[in-house]
Amino acid sequence: MMSGLVERLNEVLSIENASVNRITSRISQTPIQELNRRLKQHLEETYLQKSRLQRIITELGGKPTYAKADLSMLAQPATIIMKKRFIKTTESKKENNVRDNSMPEEDELVRIKQDRIIEFNELKDYESLIQAMQTMNMPQQHEITLLLEQSVQEEESMAYWYKIHEPLVIDKLWPKMIHASIRRGQKFLLNHVSSKIPLIIIYADLVGSTTMSMTLSIDKLVDVIRVYAHEISHVVDSYGGYVLKYAGDAVISFFPGRVNNKDKYLASDTSVECGKSMINVIKETNKTFNKKFGYPELFTKIGIDAGENAIVQYGYDQESPIDILGYGMNIASKITSLTGPNKISIGENVYKSLDHKTQREFHELSMPDNRWKYINYGTDRPYKVYTLNT
Repeated sequence: MMSGLVERLNEVLSIENASVNRITSRISQTPIQELNRRLKQHLEETYLQKSRLQRIITELGGKPTYAKADLSMLAQPATIIMKKRFIKTTESKKENNVRDNSMPEEDELVRIKQDRIIEFNELKDYESLIQAMQTMNMPQQHEITLLLEQSVQEEESMAYWYKIHEPLVIDKLWPKMIHASIRRGQKFLLNHVSSKIPLIIIYADLVGSTTMSMTLSIDKLVDVIRVYAHEISHVVDSYGGYVLKYAGDAVISFFPGRVNNKDKYLASDTSVECGKSMINVIKETNKTFNKKFGYPELFTKIGIDAGENAIVQYGYDQESPIDILGYGMNIASKITSLTGPNKISIGENVYKSLDHKTQREFHELSMPDNRWKYINYGTDRPYKVYTLNT
C-alpha cells in the first residue's frame, strides 16, 4: 500500500517536473503581461510543490523521480485540434506553398486553454492524494496532509486566476482572431467575385441562445458566444475550410467543392467530419470550462448543403465585404432549423456525394409536407434531407 502511494506521488512529481519547463517557456512566449506576471509567481509555487513532493517521497522511504510527464496528454482536448490544424496547414503548404492559417493570437488562446486544463488536472491529482492519505494510518499522515494542502491552495489560486482573467484575455485577443479568420475567407472569395462556384456550406447554430440572452448576465452571455464562435471557427480552420461570417449565434463557413465526373463534391466527406468535430469540441468545452465556471451546458446543431453559389462583393474596392448567395446557402440554413441538439443534417446533394460507408451513418429525415417546400431542381421532387444516426 505504501509503495502504491509513493508511485502516485512520483506521478504527480513527474507532472511538476514537466510543468517547470512549460511555465518557463510560457513566460518567455506569452504577449499577455498579466499572464506573464502570474506565471512567474506560479513558477515559484511549482518549485515549492516539487520540493514538498520530494520531501514526502523521501520520508516514506521512496526515491523522488526526475522523469517529466507528457503534459500534452493532460491537455488533450485542446491539443487535438491544434495538431490537426498543423497537419492540414502543412499539407496545404506542400500543395501550393501559399496558405498559412497560423495566427499568433489564436495559438496563444489555445495555449491558455491548455494551461487551464493542465491546472485543473493537477488540482484533481493533489485532491486525490489527500483522499488517499486520509485512508492510511501512519505517523507522518498529518504532516504530509498539511504539505499537500498547501499545494492544493496554490493550484486553486492559479485555477481561480484563470476563471477571473480568461474572459479578459479573450477580450484582448478576440478582435484580432475574428478579423484574421474572416479575412481568410474573404481573401479566398475575392478570387471568385462575380462568378459561380461549387461550395459546401455549413451552418453551426448555438442551441438555446435566446433563453441564455434572457437568463444570463450580459458578461456571461458574451463569454458564451465568444467561446462558442472561437471553438467552431477553430475546427473549420483545422479542416481547411473558411469562415464566411458570424450571424448572431451562428457560425457560417464553407469548403470549396471541387467538381469532377465521379464525385460531384469531393469536399463532402470532409465537411461531415468537420461537423462531427464541431460537436465533439463543444462537448469537451462543457467538460473543461462551462461546468467548472458555472456556465450553462452548450449544444450545437449543424446543417450542411452543397451547390453552385454566386460570389457577390458589396462595393467596388478590394476591402468591400464579399458574401455568398445561392440555393445551397438558403437550404443549409433551413436544414439547421430542422436539426436537433448535437446533431448533423445534410442535404441530398451532400448525401449523394459521400462514400457509401459514410452514407450508412445517415438516415432520411421524414417531414410533414407543410414544413418543407424545397425541391430538387434536377428532378422537381422534394429535396431530401438526411440526419446523422445517433
